[in-house]
Amino acid sequence: MFDLIRDAFVRLKRELAGRGSLSEKEIKEFLRTLRLTLLEADVNYKAAKAFIERLDSKLAATEIYKSLAPGRQALKVVYEELALFLGAKAERLEFEKSPSVILLLGLQGIGKTTMAAKLARLYSGKKPLLVAADIKRPAAVEQLEALAKKSGADFFAPHQSAKSSRGDPDGRKVNLDTCLAALKHAKEHSNELVIIDSAGRLHIDDEMVGEIKEIKQALSPEYTLLVLDGLVGQDALRQTEEFHAKVGVSGAILTKLDADSRGGAAISFRHVTGLPIYFIGTGERVTDIEIFHPDRIASRILGEGDIQTMVEEVRQVVDENQSRQMAEKLMAGRLDFNDLLNQLKQVSKMGDISKLLERLPAGMTQGLGAEGEGGFDPSELKRTEAIILSMTPEERANPEILDGSRKLRIARGSGTTPRDVNQLIKQLEMMQGMAKMAKPGKALLSPLAPLGGRGRTVIGHGSGHGGKKKKRKKR
Repeated sequence: MFDLIRDAFVRLKRELAGRGSLSEKEIKEFLRTLRLTLLEADVNYKAAKAFIERLDSKLAATEIYKSLAPGRQALKVVYEELALFLGAKAERLEFEKSPSVILLLGLQGIGKTTMAAKLARLYSGKKPLLVAADIKRPAAVEQLEALAKKSGADFFAPHQSAKSSRGDPDGRKVNLDTCLAALKHAKEHSNELVIIDSAGRLHIDDEMVGEIKEIKQALSPEYTLLVLDGLVGQDALRQTEEFHAKVGVSGAILTKLDADSRGGAAISFRHVTGLPIYFIGTGERVTDIEIFHPDRIASRILGEGDIQTMVEEVRQVVDENQSRQMAEKLMAGRLDFNDLLNQLKQVSKMGDISKLLERLPAGMTQGLGAEGEGGFDPSELKRTEAIILSMTPEERANPEILDGSRKLRIARGSGTTPRDVNQLIKQLEMMQGMAKMAKPGKALLSPLAPLGGRGRTVIGHGSGHGGKKKKRKKR
């Protein structure tokens, strides 16, 4: 996410951070480079110009020339202004009615139906009802029904007789009747939230606009959210302006941002449209949704990571009591492979670990990637799990009994080599050794500890590296 612009910011940050002094000419050159970086990232040119002007004004008012660390002061101003430009604070949905209605609208193929299920899972405490109001697109109803099961939400669809009603070839009347019936159903079955997946089109047309207006007028939704494809760049801004002018929208949801290396739409959106971004989609699973936090997004763009979101996601899947018990065993030097296996299971619940690692500050993930690549290799976890599962219960509980013949048997059973088994044993020993060196009460066993499998660990703030040594690059 935002790889292109983040890498550019990291380069600029390195140039500024160590500066003991900055001249007015150097500041102007920095702003010029920053403007080009924004334009290359597909940021709207008016938005880029406005941001640079605001930043220039703020830097002048801050008098960074007189600062003892002008480079760091300049970066602090860039972060603050970028967070403000993105929206200052996270906008949250505030529900006052019961049932409350969210109307989702957007073009076809942008992930609207999947986003409906993601919202249902996010607000699972309100017993959400997912409503299929799109009978024109093939299999749209069946897709939403399947996603409703995944997200644990109730589902409401038009009856077969209604689907085939004559005189309504586009399903406009059927969709409206479905929404009205769903609202009645929600009141009768204590659904506090109704999420409507409205019909989309390949482009904005009068037929779609008319249908959305009828649904809005009949149901008076608390929020009308426009779902946009983050990959289309500035076209997302044009869609928003057209939808807002014709039907009125509360804000937007940007999908597919996990595949967007530029991020121009997200950066430009608030300035160009005046509307907030409520959520961003970061993957295909129903759990891949985040509240749009401008300050955290600004931190990611500047290469500072997003530790807060990372911690929140880890807490959702980690058993704190189990982790506390494991930390106590680690400090006492009693950690075994059963504990490491439990850690692996907790890590697997987090889904795509590479996405989690992207939230770390630039440079902190070195040593966690697959050899020869910059990203994390999920097969490392599978390999580590295979080795542990090839051990007998006695061997897992007592690693010290593992001799040469046992290691050979484990390697054959897991499809690895004795060297891989030895490295895993060393990893366990290294984890215990690091805990003994830590101050009492300061050692925390991170659920990301077994990330590397072949000797790579992350415990608290320390890391160990094993396996093949990488050759140093000749300078």
